[in-house]
Amino acid sequence: MSTSEYDDACLRLCTRTFEAMGTVISISAPLDADEVAVATEAAERVFVDAEERFSPFLNSSELSKVNRGEVLLPDASSAMREVYALALEFEYRTQHRFTPYSPSGDLDLNGVVKAWAIREAGHVMDTVGIPHWSINAGGDLLVSGSPTPSQPSLVDPQYGTPFFGTPWQLGIVDPQNPRELLSSIEATGTPGFHTALATSGSAERGDHIWGDSSAGDSSARGSSASELSHLLQVSVTGPDIVTADALATALAAGGRVAFSLLNEFPGYESLGVLEDGSLVRSSGWPVAA
Repeated sequence: MSTSEYDDACLRLCTRTFEAMGTVISISAPLDADEVAVATEAAERVFVDAEERFSPFLNSSELSKVNRGEVLLPDASSAMREVYALALEFEYRTQHRFTPYSPSGDLDLNGVVKAWAIREAGHVMDTVGIPHWSINAGGDLLVSGSPTPSQPSLVDPQYGTPFFGTPWQLGIVDPQNPRELLSSIEATGTPGFHTALATSGSAERGDHIWGDSSAGDSSARGSSASELSHLLQVSVTGPDIVTADALATALAAGGRVAFSLLNEFPGYESLGVLEDGSLVRSSGWPVAA
């Protein structure tokens, strides 16, 4: 679909919603309902296939077969090996604050597979020629283009590319008051340039994060109590949803002192909520938000 077909501003934003991977997933685009249904069908399949392959709760999943020793990782599917390699990469890059193994020693790729599925679904939307879309999977978001696309009138100062309409507004829920937004940021506006927002924490889903708050960081042993304070919730924004999600998990596991990890990930910023409700943010987090 060419950009000019959006000119008469503002096709209504239509959304396809379904359940997969233990959460609610919404895919939105400024198209009519029939077009959204067709365009998002393949994207929905990505999440369904990911659940069937990677769920640790399904005895029939490939992951469960790997954990039972019925399938060896070198013989696993290309998707399994790809996601496992991603998990190992982020374990190394986050100094072991992110891990692909549960405390019981089983392989558990939940820390990366949902974000991987979001990214793959985004590639599907791009491939079928939909330049403006958003994907929301349980509060983790990836967007491209604009919810109200039009002919470009502004230029993105970072990339020198034109904006097509208004940016998406991405909201972060207050973990201590889920009916309120803690913060919101404006995202992209330019087709083909993705913006991701991932949030991790124990506020809504219980304590599902494991890691070592001092892993890979000898300075943590001498850190103050405030630096090591437990983070109730961490949100990370940047261009790639897999990186943002892995960082959010690592920061939530590592505590406030782990924010130094962001120095190794240019283009990614984070906002954390401490147990007392106070906020900690990286230097580049949009203050206006």
